[in-house]
Amino acid sequence: MAQEDQPKHRAVREYSQLLRIQERLLSMLQEALDEIGAPTTINLLRDLRVRTGSRAPEDFGRIANSVEEAIRELKLFQSEIQNELMDQRSDISVAGVSNLPAPLARFLAERTPNERFSYEVRQDPVRGWIIAWKEYTAEGIVRGFGQFYERPYAWLDE
Repeated sequence: MAQEDQPKHRAVREYSQLLRIQERLLSMLQEALDEIGAPTTINLLRDLRVRTGSRAPEDFGRIANSVEEAIRELKLFQSEIQNELMDQRSDISVAGVSNLPAPLARFLAERTPNERFSYEVRQDPVRGWIIAWKEYTAEGIVRGFGQFYERPYAWLDE
């Protein structure tokens, strides 16, 4: 890898790490919001208010609003990071593929700087673009492999 490509590759890796962190945080916040709005939680708060006059339901309402705001902010952050990632890797193109969808292009953009990563792109009439990929260790052993589809569940509609 050329010396000038290393900072660019590092930035792509760091953007990818931020996106993974964002996904985990978003999952945790969504789980917290689901717990706050769960019927058992609502019933417990209602019982507390009736029995003790507690202000806990209002407090939980404010907490729910804060969690919803945090979710919105994380989604905005995700959008900004994805835009920056795509700006960093706008040079990703696949021969013969003029309209690769953004998620598939991002997947390739994140991984193609790794010389041990290989892939093949083909098109299926039902599932659209398919990326079959493999990643190898330094010893040449397959570390991971898989396929990504443009429309992974399209075959269920038939």
